[in-house]
Amino acid sequence: MEQKLMDFDQWIQNYKLPPIEFVAVFDPTTMAVTSVGPSHAFTDQKHKITIDQELAESIIKSEIKISNCVVDINSNTIEVAEIQNMYKIDDILHRIISSKYSDIEKPDIYLTHSKKNKTLKIELGKEFGGTKHPKIPYRQRNIIWDGDTVMDFYITEYNDPNLTLETVSVKINELVGKSKIIKNISYENFSVYTRRLFKNYVIAYR
Repeated sequence: MEQKLMDFDQWIQNYKLPPIEFVAVFDPTTMAVTSVGPSHAFTDQKHKITIDQELAESIIKSEIKISNCVVDINSNTIEVAEIQNMYKIDDILHRIISSKYSDIEKPDIYLTHSKKNKTLKIELGKEFGGTKHPKIPYRQRNIIWDGDTVMDFYITEYNDPNLTLETVSVKINELVGKSKIIKNISYENFSVYTRRLFKNYVIAYR
């Protein structure tokens, strides 16, 4: 029996393209969205979530800036974050208070010196996307840190900012989701001073 072929013109008239699935690719460390587009363009990307077409097109058209978008991994959704550029609160050197004498329950920046390991660990508060959990409840903010914002820490003789032993610098975005470990900090008795970008700084000597 002869098989009847489908009329091409009829087929093309009735053919409907499958719906396009859009995805957002993100940095797993900062959760910042790095790319948006059809899923077939990002088959080799591991860190991505599905988003609706309207949101994808708004980002592609720059109606929503991609630099302001972060992924909430708990709900698999995109949230618009605040871009944070930090500036010195003042230009005075402040000594970072020891946790032994501090009643600060929610430090923004937390330093820990290990005498045994000869290290200085620098942490950003969990509220700002860092690793240091405060003693009191907090609400984590969606922040994308300016990658050029640098903090300088001056390791000095005890209580004497005029005798600097060493200077340590760290970018704020390097503290998102992880701490920074500075090695070979083996001074017996020292203080740490900084020009404040944040309000509350604490150091623990262990």
